[in-house]
Amino acid sequence: MALNTDCCTTSNRESKRDSSFLPICWSDDIRMSFLLADFRSRNVNPESYDSKLQFWKDLVAAYCLFQGSSIVSLIQLKDVFRRKSITPQCLITVFDEMLKNGELLPKDNFLEPTMSSGWGIKKTFERQHSQMIQQTIQSNGLFDKLINYTKLVTIVVQSTNIIEEGILPALKLLEKARHLTMETVVRGNRAHEVIKFSERTVEVHSITYIEKCIYELEQSEQDLNQSIRQIEQAIATIMEQIHTYIQEGHKQSAKSLLKKKHMLESSVQRKINSLENLQQLLSRIQETQQNIGILEAFNLGSITLKKTFADSGLNIRTVENTIMEMRDVLEENNEVQNMIATVAVDDSDDLNLEQELGSLINMKIKESNLYAEKDRPDLSLTNQKTDLDAEILKRLEDLKVNNSGLHSPLTS
Repeated sequence: MALNTDCCTTSNRESKRDSSFLPICWSDDIRMSFLLADFRSRNVNPESYDSKLQFWKDLVAAYCLFQGSSIVSLIQLKDVFRRKSITPQCLITVFDEMLKNGELLPKDNFLEPTMSSGWGIKKTFERQHSQMIQQTIQSNGLFDKLINYTKLVTIVVQSTNIIEEGILPALKLLEKARHLTMETVVRGNRAHEVIKFSERTVEVHSITYIEKCIYELEQSEQDLNQSIRQIEQAIATIMEQIHTYIQEGHKQSAKSLLKKKHMLESSVQRKINSLENLQQLLSRIQETQQNIGILEAFNLGSITLKKTFADSGLNIRTVENTIMEMRDVLEENNEVQNMIATVAVDDSDDLNLEQELGSLINMKIKESNLYAEKDRPDLSLTNQKTDLDAEILKRLEDLKVNNSGLHSPLTS
């Protein structure tokens, strides 16, 4: 990694540097004088040695998270961790231990060969960076689409705290996990590095010929838009010059610029027509892809429905048999109900009861008449008894049942 070559002094760099990633003990002179010094032999005090080593491992990781890159260099860290003009003397030992444990790798081991030298920290924040990039791709709706590497860098740097140098290690991790694929596309005289991301839970598929064609069309659309904007700006500049020449009285110069303006306007119109045709073509391609997806969904639904019929044994014949059996059962049930409803009921017991009840009523009437003739009570008592007898007779009459109106409850 290149060194910072500005003209600031060490104290000025320290005052301007953001130290939010530094631990609390950084302000403790006694503690930091021990931590900045070189390591003693581990045999002297293994616990102190391991504690100091872990401190520097965590601090390097915190700085990598802060700067948004897992690429570091020894010279860079010495400058970053400079404290009161004192550089840490122990970083070489820290690098050796991390390299021995596989926590630090040479940059060329997991990146494409480059001119810059450095080391890559294999820490969990590399995975965090890859997750942040995936989240950015999802937010911009770029899954399963080809995106130019330069455009990707711009989007990620604007959306996250990852710097450009920290993007490539995260992309390599995603590529190893088969969540993206990279390919070089030659367009004109220029080669473009394009990337295709897949969903987080799905492995990426290789870039197809159709996807490359769509990418070419989209790039042509962007080029046309940029060309139209440039010509329109040129026309606006020419119009300002024409007005200036008219005010100054340079009619021939104004006339020449006016002719140039008309030529540019014709060129813009042609480019606009081409852009409209290109956009219609892209729109139809997108509609065709959507129709293909719909057709695949229909086909999948048809296969699923057929399999459901086959697994359940459901077909026209079984449905007809079931309906016929249901009709037979319902007809049989209706016949049973009709037979139950026509059962005859013997009314002889009811007739005997009617006759006995009538005899009791006649006997009561005779007794009442006999008592009336034998005993002649006073008028008030006679009236009360007569009223009582009349009430009894009325209730007995109400109890009489019309024999002709008796019917079985089942036949009513």
